Amino acid sequence: MHTLPCNIRHFLSLALLLLAGLSVQAQMLDDHAKFGLKLGVNGTNLYDDANAQNRDGRIGLTGGVFVKMPLGSSHFSLRPELLLATKGANYQLDSFTSSLKFAYIELPLSLEYNLSILNLHAGLNASFLANSKGEFKDEQGNPVEFDKSTLEKLDYGWHAGLGIDLGNLGIHFRIARGLKGVGKSQSVNDYLGDLKNSAWTLSLAYGFGK
Repeated sequence: MHTLPCNIRHFLSLALLLLAGLSVQAQMLDDHAKFGLKLGVNGTNLYDDANAQNRDGRIGLTGGVFVKMPLGSSHFSLRPELLLATKGANYQLDSFTSSLKFAYIELPLSLEYNLSILNLHAGLNASFLANSKGEFKDEQGNPVEFDKSTLEKLDYGWHAGLGIDLGNLGIHFRIARGLKGVGKSQSVNDYLGDLKNSAWTLSLAYGFGK
């Protein structure tokens, strides 16, 4: 039976404690706060390197938990989330053909504006690389050795989206961009370049609360 690496367990424990603390505080301050679940599909790709060609994105899954905390009596609220999301892409960079698959633990924090059933939101996110798989080939089709330690463990970026909230049920669409390259070593620039994560997500959320 496989166990999670120690650093991932620590990251998950800290994230869960943070969400639990925020949820308890929200319930103490406002009985309209909601704790909920979300599940969706995402389309992901890699961007920000003009030399990368024939980029073909991936369709994956995302899901996790959230806390929605109204800010007083205004239309605004804060929404921290803890998600697991799959990402990646196929592409060609110079003479290398590459295929990357990622699984990230994500911590998005959004500022939401709710007007009737309309939901507008934007914010920042941090991500931890939980798992990865890569395949690289040179122009002759020969495999190039892939070392997972050459990938950045941490990513951060921004997101923005909109949706419809009908009572405790929400349907949301979001776009997100990473601001940090997926490769952390100069030795992998030949086949990773300056590529960064990008994604769109369509999700269904259900909140428990008033």
